[in-house]
Amino acid sequence: MAADEPPWTADFVVDVTDVPRERHARWDLFDPVAREPRPLIVFVHGGPVPPDLPKSPRDWPVYRGYGALAAAAGCVGMTVDHRFHTRQDYATAFEDVLEAVGEARADSRVDADRIGIWVFSGGGPLLAPLLAGPPSWLRCLAGTYPILDSRPGLELPAGFRPIDSLGATEIPLVLTVVGLESEAVAVGVSRFLRAAQELSLPIRVIDHPAGHHGFDSSDYTDDSRRCVKAAVSDVAQLLRR
Repeated sequence: MAADEPPWTADFVVDVTDVPRERHARWDLFDPVAREPRPLIVFVHGGPVPPDLPKSPRDWPVYRGYGALAAAAGCVGMTVDHRFHTRQDYATAFEDVLEAVGEARADSRVDADRIGIWVFSGGGPLLAPLLAGPPSWLRCLAGTYPILDSRPGLELPAGFRPIDSLGATEIPLVLTVVGLESEAVAVGVSRFLRAAQELSLPIRVIDHPAGHHGFDSSDYTDDSRRCVKAAVSDVAQLLRR
């Protein structure tokens, strides 16, 4: 993605084979031709995202790409258009995600007890309530360049600070972190990882030293592709345990 290229046109860093995509009111299901129940990977975009963009996040190449990779890994992929339009919308966005997951769990092609939720960027705070009290069906969490703590100019609201929720559960977490992250975000990630290490929590870190925030639609390198594929593989394996 060029510096001035919008995310709704930027290519995904991994070449993927298109798989069937089934449209629902606020979410899409990838590989809905599954003949037996499969684990579900739910991809949760960041933000805030203005509601009047030419394309909503589930139609961006990056999230369509992740959905296709989930299907290729033997899972069902899901993308959700949640209503995270302003910094006051964390609770609304979280409710949208849970509602979409509930609808997908009722689908016979989805293994209702093997769900992973994967957040990106500004969607990171949505990890907090899941770490604090994971539903019985939640098998793992993942985050790619996520915001995990408050930073100057952004005080996360109560209940949506992931670092505060550490230790409440030992649910596995796969984190992809980038070396060229903005300092404000990187400091929060470092604090989160130090706290998790002190608690000996099961966190798998995939490091992309030369990666930027948004690398999966901007840094077209072998390392970017390696990190994306490794994260998908790790999440799929956790869901099959």
